[in-house]
Amino acid sequence: MLSTVVIRELRHNFLSLRFSLALLITVLVFGFGTVAFMKKYSARMDQYTKYQNELERAAQQTAGSNFTQLAVKKQDFIMKPRKDSFISSSWENHIPNSIQFSAYNVFGFESRAGSSNPYLNLTQELEWSFIVSIILSFTMLMLSFDSISGEKEAHTLALSLTNSVSRGTLLMGKFLATVMTSMVMLVAGICLSLIMLLVSGTFDVSLSIMGEVLGFIFFSGVFLASIAACGLFSSVIVKNSDLSLLIALVLWVLFVVIVPNSAIFWSQNIFPIDTSDAVNEKVQSARDALEKSGREGRWQMIFEQPFYPFHEVRADHQTNLMNSEMQLRNAYYHDMFRQLERARLLTLISPVSQYQYLCEAVVGGGFLRFQSVWNGLHVYQAQFLAFFKEKDAQDTGSPHWYNPYEDVSTTRKPVNFGEIPVFNEKPVSFGERFTFARTYFVVIVLYTAVVFFLTFALFVKYDVR
Repeated sequence: MLSTVVIRELRHNFLSLRFSLALLITVLVFGFGTVAFMKKYSARMDQYTKYQNELERAAQQTAGSNFTQLAVKKQDFIMKPRKDSFISSSWENHIPNSIQFSAYNVFGFESRAGSSNPYLNLTQELEWSFIVSIILSFTMLMLSFDSISGEKEAHTLALSLTNSVSRGTLLMGKFLATVMTSMVMLVAGICLSLIMLLVSGTFDVSLSIMGEVLGFIFFSGVFLASIAACGLFSSVIVKNSDLSLLIALVLWVLFVVIVPNSAIFWSQNIFPIDTSDAVNEKVQSARDALEKSGREGRWQMIFEQPFYPFHEVRADHQTNLMNSEMQLRNAYYHDMFRQLERARLLTLISPVSQYQYLCEAVVGGGFLRFQSVWNGLHVYQAQFLAFFKEKDAQDTGSPHWYNPYEDVSTTRKPVNFGEIPVFNEKPVSFGERFTFARTYFVVIVLYTAVVFFLTFALFVKYDVR
């Protein structure tokens, strides 16, 4: 009986003008988004490759003259444009993509604009996750807002229930048919996008990316099911399709606009952290305290004599300054990360936000990727410092006074650049992605179940006459 209801509802959906228009719009947007991605990705990769080559040449020249200069030099690690960002960019154009480090420390991060006009980057790209979370979610509500109230007004709802069909079966049939209808539109758009990527040569058919595509389809189905439940809820809570449409639109605005944007305001007030100016003041205060207690001769410097005795005192003082600042800034960065995680918890009322976080886990991008790179660079920095000290120990003429900011008091010899450890970003592991997605997946499933149960409870008492 359930299959009969599903087939009937699918036939009704596929023959409707709303479905035809929604399918056309979905496919066109997927196509336009794919074209935009291919052009932007090519430009970003060219810029990234050029900049990386310049960094490598500069590092080679420095290492070939004086290894200490390279060890104390602040270098930039630029995060490579992701090839799977057509699925979801995970807001990577709004988060830091450059991290500064040396052999002694990982200093901080910043955003580097990838365009000659950074204001052109303020718009949302037509990636798959955006199309599903905005366009398909709106389409789903338009397909389901009058599933019950519309049939009541057309006097077909009572007729449907006279054919030995229980209310639960009818409601479930409408729910499944709506989800399946949306999945047809989604798969059609994905197929077009993949064909365009394959033909252009931008897309490599690898197991990892195909796994991400399948994961995206799965989570999209879960998300669209939650939207379908909300659409049915708006249809059964009132008996007029116009009011159902109004409720559906209010829910959509709440999910897409109000909750995600207000969470930033609430997190800043509920979970406040120090401003960057306040942190700079703390750093300066700690520096002043160290200056007062510093040893005599700590600022004496003779560059012509790199192993000048007072350089040992200077190196110790510089190390103390670095450690003091590093402790304060690392605590500040930890607070920033924690505040972001708490802000995300405030958005769990919105299935759109939950879905965006799930997409972030699927592609291993966004904040999840940034944290992986940030932690990986800290591990690499320790390895780089250990390698530098090993090379310095081999120089019998070096006094081994480690100064984190100046190229004095350690080895002056060159080093083979090929021997130096290099940091290579590793993809976020499946375990990390699973752990990150687990909470959001459980919440969105429970969310869908609760909304559907409320819909069913209301439909049981619904006056179909």
